[in-house]
Amino acid sequence: MATKYILAHDFGTSGDKASLFTTEGKFIATKTTGYPSHTLNNGGVEQDPDDWWHAFCTSNKELTKDINVEDILCVGFDGTFPNCLCVDKDGNKLNNAYIWQDVRAVEECAELEGIIPAELLKCNRSGKIGANETLPKIYWIKKNEPEVFAKTAKIFPAVQDYIIYKLTGIAATEYSAAGNTTMMNVDHTDWSDELMSYVGVTRDMMPEIHKRTDIIGEVPEKYAAECGLAAGTKLVIGAGDTQCSMIGAGFIKPGDAYMNGGTSAGILALSKEGKMLGGLTASSGTSFSWLKNQICKYEQELEKTTGRNVYDIINEEIASAPVGSNGVMFHPYLAGERAPRNNGKAQGSFVGISLTTKREDILRSVIEGIGFNIGVIMDSVRAGGLDLKSVVIVGGLGKGGITRQIFADIMNVEIKVPKYAEEAATIGGAILAGIAIGLYKDEESALEKYLEITAVTKPIPENVEKYAKLKPIFEKIYEGLYPVYPDIYDAKKWLTNAGDRKSVV
Repeated sequence: MATKYILAHDFGTSGDKASLFTTEGKFIATKTTGYPSHTLNNGGVEQDPDDWWHAFCTSNKELTKDINVEDILCVGFDGTFPNCLCVDKDGNKLNNAYIWQDVRAVEECAELEGIIPAELLKCNRSGKIGANETLPKIYWIKKNEPEVFAKTAKIFPAVQDYIIYKLTGIAATEYSAAGNTTMMNVDHTDWSDELMSYVGVTRDMMPEIHKRTDIIGEVPEKYAAECGLAAGTKLVIGAGDTQCSMIGAGFIKPGDAYMNGGTSAGILALSKEGKMLGGLTASSGTSFSWLKNQICKYEQELEKTTGRNVYDIINEEIASAPVGSNGVMFHPYLAGERAPRNNGKAQGSFVGISLTTKREDILRSVIEGIGFNIGVIMDSVRAGGLDLKSVVIVGGLGKGGITRQIFADIMNVEIKVPKYAEEAATIGGAILAGIAIGLYKDEESALEKYLEITAVTKPIPENVEKYAKLKPIFEKIYEGLYPVYPDIYDAKKWLTNAGDRKSVV
């Protein structure tokens, strides 16, 4: 009997990672196809949905070149959100997608919070509106691009929503994506007509909300050759990238804890009562990428001349600096901040630089700053009654031994690494897809096939003690800069002509 497969796509911030697994949970291969983000000086961050589709097709063709595509039983998805992509009645894009990092609508948040009753906002649980969420982005479009809003027939909050829509013509999203738009009544698990009315959106403009194991449709004949899949292959909507990573890391029952070490790093945990604790940052992994791209030109050249991985080189330099980076502190607010600050105008900064500061101090301070920031989230988890002793980390930040050690020391927690840490999201997507078609009974039984812990990093007591003294300073710096952030934010706008210029990252 021929081997049967599950294909899973993880549409992240920097690209599409597609992974192929057997139905028995054996990892076969991964293909990552990148796509750019276009960063505007007004806080906007956009992606072209055509790039998503190109990545989807490219990844499929690369992964399936040595197998019979008829042996792929289903395709699972996960992706970033909350985004805002508008399409017209014919399914044509009207704008680039304003992705989750986009915070151009920070002023609209304040305006909406002034007109929407506080009691109504509570139906979204947070009681606040974040600039990265879909509702204020739509409001921004209505005010600044009225011609786009007037033609909008559908609005998609997650990447895979668009891919599935392009394939099937069905407008669908999943509960986790809908719940992060500030447009859903989470208690009723349905769109809030009242909330949407404040920005002029009607129910028919939003996709239907589905469970994460719902089969939405099949690959049609017209797109089979283009996307590299067999016609009739089932498409399972899946969930958010974080939600699928949680599943892939074994985060499924009360007491479990998960550390996302990707672009949007953070801590999530389930209390004994089943309540979700913790949160995710805006630009932790992005801060490390920024460090590599903007500061570490020398290390990039070394990679070219020596063949060594640039991140391995950077991590060696980080390890050579002492705990505390000789007093240099970095605040990783390069795209505002979600948890733990919920501050769209927050700005990144280095504090404590002097004539004695060395290059390796700067590099290490970036990782320590990410760790301190996530440590604030960890404090909220512990304040919620869950005294975590260990977490499972997934994502790129978990690859470096020194990075894991810094995180373990700052948070005083044991960090466990699964065998396929960077495939956690696609593992989660594959599990959900397998459940959807009846291959697996539930997530727990499926994980027995997929999850294996291969490394453990334990905190070093003397480092824990040092970081415990430094963390209050990190907090005081944020509090001291807090009143200045709006002025810096506004200055950037008038210095750069309100976002007319773009950079591609």
